[in-house]
Amino acid sequence: MIEYIHETITSPLSYTEMVLAYVLSSASRGIVVGIIIAVIGAFFTPVGVEHPLYLVAFLLVVTLLFAALGIVGGLVAEDFDHLTVMNQFILRPLVFFGGVFYSLEILPSLWRTASLLNPMVYMVNGVRYGFLGYSDVDPNAALAVLSGLTLAVIALDIAMFARGYGLTD
Repeated sequence: MIEYIHETITSPLSYTEMVLAYVLSSASRGIVVGIIIAVIGAFFTPVGVEHPLYLVAFLLVVTLLFAALGIVGGLVAEDFDHLTVMNQFILRPLVFFGGVFYSLEILPSLWRTASLLNPMVYMVNGVRYGFLGYSDVDPNAALAVLSGLTLAVIALDIAMFARGYGLTD
């Protein structure tokens, strides 16, 4: 693996180009997997698409965000166990408290406000709006929050690449 990273960082690409290549390739894989899951799921349930443009927009921004976060995880993790820790102790709790299994409307105002700090709330509600036409959060605001977060994480990726964080021994 070190040889692969060595070849990458000695290429004539800028740090921005390297990060964008990793993010776009990872997001492409996520899009393909998401489409395959949606097609297979269509055979088992008659869920329609109420707002296809929102669904595509959220598909793009969510896959780009997770791709960018994956780069951060890959640079920070010292081995595969660290990636598992990130999944188990950061990502999974955010999913469970992200309004996947309940509506934010049933929460007391304090917890509803606290839930709005969780980026999963915006992802879940954006995709829910695309498929079902219902959302606890304004879909335009959710798209803006996720787009801003995606740009911030990509900027973090570029900064980490420029510093060489996690790229060399």
